[in-house]
This record gives sequence, C-alpha cells and structure tokens, in this order.
Amino acid sequence: MSAAALKASGLGLSRNETGIRFPHAEEATALEDLQQRVEAALKNGGWDEPWRVHDLEELSPAEMTYLVEKGLMSPGFADGTGEGRGFAVYGDEVASLEIGGGDHLRLLGFRTGDELSVLWSLLSQLDDRLEGTINYAFDPCWGYLTSHPEQAGTGLRIYATLHVPTLMLTGRLASIALELVASGMGLSPLWGGAGGIIQVSNRGRQGKPEIETIQEIEDISRDIVEKERSVRKMFMRENPIQVRDHIGRAIGLAQHAWNMSFPECVNLLSAAEVGLELGLVDVPGLVGQAAFDAMRRLQPAHVVMEHMEAKQSGLESPEIDQVRARMLREIFAGARVLS
Repeated sequence: MSAAALKASGLGLSRNETGIRFPHAEEATALEDLQQRVEAALKNGGWDEPWRVHDLEELSPAEMTYLVEKGLMSPGFADGTGEGRGFAVYGDEVASLEIGGGDHLRLLGFRTGDELSVLWSLLSQLDDRLEGTINYAFDPCWGYLTSHPEQAGTGLRIYATLHVPTLMLTGRLASIALELVASGMGLSPLWGGAGGIIQVSNRGRQGKPEIETIQEIEDISRDIVEKERSVRKMFMRENPIQVRDHIGRAIGLAQHAWNMSFPECVNLLSAAEVGLELGLVDVPGLVGQAAFDAMRRLQPAHVVMEHMEAKQSGLESPEIDQVRARMLREIFAGARVLS
C-alpha cells in the first residue's frame, strides 16, 4: 500500500472478566475491585515500557479532550461517569487502557500513517499480559464476549483514516459507503467530514482472525484511495481553472486569516495537500510534515494544551480560533501557487 494511503491507524480491543456483569449493570464494589487489581498489575513492572496511571478526577475537560484528540481515549469513555473507572497510558503514548467504560477493559492504539499491523502486534502483546491478571470472558461459539453483542468475537475494532475530498465533493462516496455496509464494514466522516477526512472500520460480530480483518481493511482503504486519485486527476483535467482557484483561495486565506475555526482550518489544509500532490503549489511549512499531522495539532484541546498558557481555558474560548489562525499563518508563510 502506498505510504500516503492511510493518514492514520487506530485499534480498539475490548475485553471483559468472566463471572461479573458488564460495567453498566455491575455493582460499584466489584468494578472498584477490578480497577484496583488491573492498576496494581500495571504498576508492578515487568512491562517493556512503563504505564502511567491517571486519576480521572484530576483531569480537566481540556485534558480529557486532549487525550481523545490524540486517539488515546474514546469519546464515550471521556463522557462517562461512575465508580471503578480507570485510565492509563503505555510508554511514549503508543497505547492506552480504559478500565470500567463500556467494557471492563479496552486497549487503544493510534498512530499516524499505515501502522495497523504494527499496532495489532503491540496490542496483542499487551492483551496477553493483561490476561494473566483477569480471566477473560470467552465463549467457544461467540468468542470474546462484549457489552455489545454485535462486537463479540475478536473484540477488535479497526479504524483506517483516509483523505478523499474529491470523492466527497463529487458525491461518489455515498455509493462506496453502501458497498462497505453490504460487506460488513462501515464508513464515517471524521471531524464532521471537514476536508474529506473519513474513517473505514469493521462492523458487527468478528469471526475472522484479527490479521485477516486488518488486511481486508487495508485492501479496502487502498481501493478507495486509488478511486480518489483517479477522480482527482479527472477533475483536474476537466476543470483545471476551478481546481487552481479553489486551492489558490485556500492558501490566500490561510496566509491572511486572523480567526479560524477548526473545520475551516481542516478544509484549507486539505486543499493545500491536494495542491501539493498535484504539483500546483509550494508550501515550505508542510515539508517533512503531513497536512494530516498539522490538522491534528490544530484541534481545540491541542491548541489549549500546547499553545496557550492557561491550560484550564474552556474549549469554547474565542482565543483558540485566534491562536489557530496564527499557527496556520506560520505554516503557510512562503507558500505560493505555481504557474
């Protein structure tokens, strides 16, 4: 697969302990006991990298959202409440563990680029170690049991992030989404669909081996990206002035705006990436840095945590849009449309 096919790779692996009910139905004392046993195992050492266990009550809303934006915490877990909930990050933020969310345990892994197989190798190793701490609920027919029956089997959810703005613009993405549903896969917009960023994922009960499903997701992603490139070339051939105008306006706005919402920022970076791939623009600020990485760094909580002194600032602060615009001007300094 081309290195540019997957913008990001994400995995989620759900597990539950046999003998106790799922978190939404279990008593607080049982969930707290599970949390304590798992956290003790994380702190006891013997891991290739150390775990950093967080106290959820001490994390601010901005810090929680920051973890979600990094792919280390699921939105549902961040919004959840209740007893027996814990959270830990592994090594240099290469993986994380949610305790007492929708399931008793959920391992998460996220990396930019085509890293699904690498992530699975890591999560599989961590999963094997955790199985020495709790007795996983497993059925010979259904596989690993989860709080949502349709996710039983391997318990693995796979997320491949793609950049397909032309397919979205031309309406071709709808038929692709229908085809995926028919094959047990799903397609959903990321960030509300801004910039043509989407995620392909597996749906329903998973009976195939994990690596086989990962390969299937990779193959599907390759096909979608190839369609995007084909339609993009056709669009450029048939509407060259419209394409150049769209990309040129995006760069001009990015260079001179002083207030920028996140969706608008994603759209501008998306247009710039298309221009770079078509050889229509020069953007020195994006050399050696993928546009997708820039998009991630311009998310609200990233801006607050990494570029604003008041780390407790609300995520609705108007200053975020101002700081984001400044960062975008810096990225696009010296950018130009090629003749």
